[in-house]
Amino acid sequence: MKTLVLLSLFLGSLLPAAEPAQPAAGVQPDAATLMKMERDARCGQMLVTALVGGEPMRMMLDTGATHTVLHEESAAKIKNARMIDTSGLFRRSNTTQVPKMLLASLLVGPGESPMHPMVVMDLSAVRNMLAEKIDGIVGMDFLGSLPFTYDFRKNEYYWGIPAGANLVPLRTEPIGGGRVNVLVTCGGKELKLVLDTGSTITRVAASDWAPGVAGEIVAQMGNVDSASEQKLIEGKPGDVEVAPGVILRGVAPLLGAEGEPAILGLDALKDSVLIHLPSETVEGGLFFMCTP
Repeated sequence: MKTLVLLSLFLGSLLPAAEPAQPAAGVQPDAATLMKMERDARCGQMLVTALVGGEPMRMMLDTGATHTVLHEESAAKIKNARMIDTSGLFRRSNTTQVPKMLLASLLVGPGESPMHPMVVMDLSAVRNMLAEKIDGIVGMDFLGSLPFTYDFRKNEYYWGIPAGANLVPLRTEPIGGGRVNVLVTCGGKELKLVLDTGSTITRVAASDWAPGVAGEIVAQMGNVDSASEQKLIEGKPGDVEVAPGVILRGVAPLLGAEGEPAILGLDALKDSVLIHLPSETVEGGLFFMCTP
């Protein structure tokens, strides 16, 4: 039975105003540990060790999340963090939870902020799907300012970009919160798919998937609120062009109804090299792939 994590955490706009919090003292991992990027052994999401308020935390990197999020039990370990009253804040979300918020220092890879707003939620459902019990999720509010490379072909994942790489820009459009739709084609049809490294799977409306239906599968599906075993429809494999000369071969998405989120997940990226560069003019930065 397949294990799938479909996260796509979207929290709209949360706009706190408060005085800076003082970073908490804690034992820091060495520099090599803080720069290391690894994949979850079960679902494949990118994991890093970060410092939140001086406390080491295991965090998932998610281009489909607008905000950085802490699991409520992990947030309780941070000393001297400043909690924010979110009762009067505007919120749009795909979760039924009413999030809390704190301000604390945040260090992720080469990026550091002395005071960063982080959403606090119950991430138990996500933690139970992954092999490793993460403490939180780094969203595009922070990840969008960092350069990184996911080389799925070589199984190498790191901060920065490869030397001498031939970068081809993805065809993208911003959709808010640093997230982007990737404009792709498959079987003569044009699709818009949210680039979501928090999802193990690609999802497309059944009516939009030119290769057609392969059949029904049983999978363990999870999001930020819950996890459950479901019967799902899988599409036949198809080739997806994401940029001129860059084709993702044999993509077999889950097929849903019209109006459901269309997502470009990790399964589609398995033979590619995805690169992100921050930008002063484009919210969330720019995404590229390397030509073979």
